Amino acid sequence: MLIKIVETQLRETSNLKEKTPDFIRKVVHLYALQLTKTGTIPLGFLDDVLTDIEEEAIEIYRKKTYGFLTLEEYRRHKFRQLDDN
Repeated sequence: MLIKIVETQLRETSNLKEKTPDFIRKVVHLYALQLTKTGTIPLGFLDDVLTDIEEEAIEIYRKKTYGFLTLEEYRRHKFRQLDDN
């Protein structure tokens, strides 16, 4: 589910100027909401779980955007490719 959220948010081009830390915070928030809806996160461990989610989100983000210097550059490149097809 976390990978799917990262991929979905990477395709979000309404805010091309979004910075990577803001992107990661948004992904962590969305994923944590999903987990709390299902009751997966014990409240006593919320901070630890959020830290783990952030680390995983950063790793996924880096793998998905490999070769691009910024989130904006990645989105512009991918968005332009979609327009060309």
